[in-house]
Amino acid sequence: MIVEDNKLVLNVLVFKHIQQKLRAYITTEDGLNRTRLCTKDRDFLTKYLHLKESPEFLYSTFDENLPNSMEVTLSTSVGEYKEGESCWSFSFLKKYYSHQLANYFHSLGMPVKYDFVSDTQVWVKTTSPYPNSTGYRVFTLRVQFNQLTKQPELMVMAGEIRSVFNTAISQPMFTEIPQGKMTWVIYKNNIFRYKYLPEDARRNLGEVFPCISLGLMHELKLKKPAPVKGNRYIKYWEEIEAFKKNYLQPESLLRIMDINQNWVTQNPLSLNASKFKPLQFGKGENTEPKYGMKMGPKHLVSDEVVFFFVLHEGDKALATTINDYLAGDKSDFREGMYGYINIRYNTVPHLSIVFNNKENPLPEIEAKLNEKFKNKQFETGKRYVAIYLSPHSKWTTNLQYKAIYYQIKEVLLNKGIVSQTIEVDKTWGSGRNIEKDKALLNSNFHFSLPNILVAILAKLGGTPWSLEPQLTDELVIGISAYRSRDLDRKYLGSAFSFTNEGRFRGFDCFRSNQTDELAGSILLAVKDYCEAHKTLERLVIHFYKNLSWKELKPIEMGLAELGLSVPVVVVSVNKNYSNDLIGFNLAHSHKMPFTGTYLPINNYQYLLYNNQFLSSKTTLNDREGYPFPLKISLQKFPPSSNEAVQPEAEESATLLAQVCRFSQLYWKSVSRQWMPVTLKYPEMLAQIVPHFKYADLPPMGKESLWFL
Repeated sequence: MIVEDNKLVLNVLVFKHIQQKLRAYITTEDGLNRTRLCTKDRDFLTKYLHLKESPEFLYSTFDENLPNSMEVTLSTSVGEYKEGESCWSFSFLKKYYSHQLANYFHSLGMPVKYDFVSDTQVWVKTTSPYPNSTGYRVFTLRVQFNQLTKQPELMVMAGEIRSVFNTAISQPMFTEIPQGKMTWVIYKNNIFRYKYLPEDARRNLGEVFPCISLGLMHELKLKKPAPVKGNRYIKYWEEIEAFKKNYLQPESLLRIMDINQNWVTQNPLSLNASKFKPLQFGKGENTEPKYGMKMGPKHLVSDEVVFFFVLHEGDKALATTINDYLAGDKSDFREGMYGYINIRYNTVPHLSIVFNNKENPLPEIEAKLNEKFKNKQFETGKRYVAIYLSPHSKWTTNLQYKAIYYQIKEVLLNKGIVSQTIEVDKTWGSGRNIEKDKALLNSNFHFSLPNILVAILAKLGGTPWSLEPQLTDELVIGISAYRSRDLDRKYLGSAFSFTNEGRFRGFDCFRSNQTDELAGSILLAVKDYCEAHKTLERLVIHFYKNLSWKELKPIEMGLAELGLSVPVVVVSVNKNYSNDLIGFNLAHSHKMPFTGTYLPINNYQYLLYNNQFLSSKTTLNDREGYPFPLKISLQKFPPSSNEAVQPEAEESATLLAQVCRFSQLYWKSVSRQWMPVTLKYPEMLAQIVPHFKYADLPPMGKESLWFL
């Protein structure tokens, strides 16, 4: 496909209606192959069919005239329902085409299901990463209608690989598996939730094959394969091109829709280069943190800091070698801690804690920690950092080992101590060799030290780097949420506040239903900001979803009580990179558009590219990744208004650039990140706090980035 350099190719195909008139059969009775209509369609058809009263539900079939059904034929000229119109709605036609697509792929012997928004998911056979299983690449087909032209479109999305056991659910290997661990199953090329299996399938469990889920993986002790790295754009493009060629061109599909085989193209917009100034460091500026840190951190830690180790008896030699690195006694990292983050590396004899029980180290650690506090080995006025040498990875699938990581973090935090975890297995060299009481480490260990030291600096309240001074006085607050799969706990909302230069000011966290408390935290952050800066021109909230009026109302009321008449701008960032609408730049071999490229989707929503591909870059680093675009919505609420308006073009560009800039404030690594920390940090926090024993964080736990 040949396109102009400045155009993006979208994973969208335009199609034409084959039928100008569409016949359907409407009934009030539910049953097999019947589609329940939305409320709007039900109300229209109630009037159109002159029904005496509106039924609770109406259903439609497209292929057969059932007893007691009502035949309706309307135009496929799409439009909103108005008095006197006689055409099917957008929602009805979406259901119709989704149904026909499902029938088409079923006729090819392929498993098909609908997702929660009535998109059609088609499972195409591929290689599975698990033994004794069949893999399926999941393609999602979304029928939509162009806002301007009203033309029907088909979005083609390439999804993850799902694996299905080749062993039926009736076999002995599943005998001891709880039913709750079974999610999706396949029966005769139909995909069902196990708990909703039809009677025919329940009578033939020898033909029911379970999909591999996280629950089954834990039960059967299956190891999750490492994520596939590399350029996602190339892989995705190849997948949808092959799908189009293999399945969207046959003559049999022409009975359903006439698909244009050229992907839709669109001219994108670009953020002005002036909005991407270098990051600010202690003695200069640079666009890259890994080079800028050589000029020292932006803001130093003024307190005296003392470091100590928490380690297993068998890792003493490892601690000794790491100590040498931090002190600057190793040739491959001469800077040491002080040379890199300007914190003097200071230790105290006999302060470190050594435990013997790897399986349950917490009782030993707590007892020794309490003893040292009782003996006043921890002095008032000093800051303490525990370097925890973990014998278990925090990403382990063993829930008992995973809990240890969180328990130790909480115990230290409650004592006012921040911690930095270093995983033992990643640090020891192969064979765990010791030479003169010192461990021989992994040859790449010194490359991880910049990340470790930057995180320690941020945990202590320092600022590794910041953005340049901004022209407006505004406060930026990030609110995100996370659901723990291990604990099945409710979402936790978090409010992080930053100045628009990126200076961290604090946070609070709540359960998802604590709307008033969340609003109160935002207002407290606003009050503290105004006391320090005197003026506030705009409140910007980075939210993980669109903000509802229920959530906004207490914020606006609080602003009024504070005597502030300022606009509230809500920037909703989808936490997952856009996996539905994607634009490709085919003029480049890697197919990834420049960073700062953005595409208006509708009046309030944008697709924003935030990646390593700068206009001055000719080569890309595979280690920095190829992230898909962010999907962003902008809502601007003028003072005392409950109606959102669309920001002006220049303000929209500034807000989108701010999202890109805040992704550069990730202080857990000196490598580029692509999600703004206003959402990344709250999510990291929400991954940890549900594992804590106590619901309330200590005061220090709300004033530092201890979770990095």
